[in-house]
Amino acid sequence: MDKIIYVLKNLGFEDKEIKIYLYLIKNPNSTVLQISKNIGIDRTTIYDILERLITKGIVSFIIKNNTKNFNVLKPKELLNYFEDKYKSLENIMPSLEEISKPNTKEKLKCEIFQGLEGLKTALKDLVKAKTDYKIIGIKEEYEKILGYFNEQGTIKLNQSKVKEEAIIEEGVIVKKLKNSIHKKIKKGIISDITIILYNNITIFIIWDEPYSAIRIENKNLYKSELGYFKLLSKL
Repeated sequence: MDKIIYVLKNLGFEDKEIKIYLYLIKNPNSTVLQISKNIGIDRTTIYDILERLITKGIVSFIIKNNTKNFNVLKPKELLNYFEDKYKSLENIMPSLEEISKPNTKEKLKCEIFQGLEGLKTALKDLVKAKTDYKIIGIKEEYEKILGYFNEQGTIKLNQSKVKEEAIIEEGVIVKKLKNSIHKKIKKGIISDITIILYNNITIFIIWDEPYSAIRIENKNLYKSELGYFKLLSKL
């Protein structure tokens, strides 16, 4: 169930929308009163959410005895729904790429992502890049924070045969990629900030809640942090 909720959230569903959707695929043709009693959300809120989902094309209704009975897209229909949205995005990609062409005068690109979902957004680029990377400072608790996202990312990186070079503190036990080299150094030398290096991109991850990731694309900064990585690897 956790994986279902995780994926639906990634598709843009909110928590209460997920509760309603999961209830309705089990109990089609339900009234607002039935939904409210079974999932513990007040009727006014359910009406608002259903109206929103109707507008999106995910919920429909029929009227029986002057009462609305609601249904949602079945799992395969939901898949088709998002496939159509993907195709629509794919069709406008050439236009979007043209708009997003980088300014050749721009020598530094910096983005800040906040919150757990922001953190995942920053890390998705690394997974999609399918390129070797270096990382300083991994801890088991960081993997737990990322949860299922970390598990899926590891699978995809292994499938892409990505090489990982990591520097971690002694005594720390973390998952390795199939193609991975971990260099262990004494505690207290590296900070609690994680640094990831790939393709002239440097990501700094700050693990204090609400969590932040700073992604900087700059060749000189990348070289500087790469030098720091090499220095640590010799300790």
